[in-house]
Amino acid sequence: MSCIRVEIPLTIIEGGTLNKTFQWKTGAPLLPVDLTGFTAHMQIRAKLKEEVVLLDVPSSVEVWAADEDTGVYFYDGVTIPDDEGKWRIYLRDNDTMGLCAFHKNIIGVYDLFLYSAEGEAVLQQYGVATILASVTRTEPEP
Repeated sequence: MSCIRVEIPLTIIEGGTLNKTFQWKTGAPLLPVDLTGFTAHMQIRAKLKEEVVLLDVPSSVEVWAADEDTGVYFYDGVTIPDDEGKWRIYLRDNDTMGLCAFHKNIIGVYDLFLYSAEGEAVLQQYGVATILASVTRTEPEP
């Protein structure tokens, strides 16, 4: 199977939580793709050729729950059938804190690969990752 590419911009607020859900549907009529056994990997960089990774987001085998670990979570589609074909990108607030050096916004890039149970990269979600600097931040204690 060829890798499908889909461009979706992301906006992340420095020091804020990102909690976005996506769904993959295909065919006519559109039906959700069974993501059983899928894994994912996501990276965000300030520039495409940049060596430094701002955020490295792993795949999670756990069921998503609020305030859990950063990761890409897959829905099983069994508990709630409408959730078939869905995944969630979840970044905690402390993962995004301090990303904007000199308190300037970052207009970077990201990609997220979905891998089939056989380990084949079958979908690449990619695009501009805008990280908005925030005024509120934790100050070091004296």
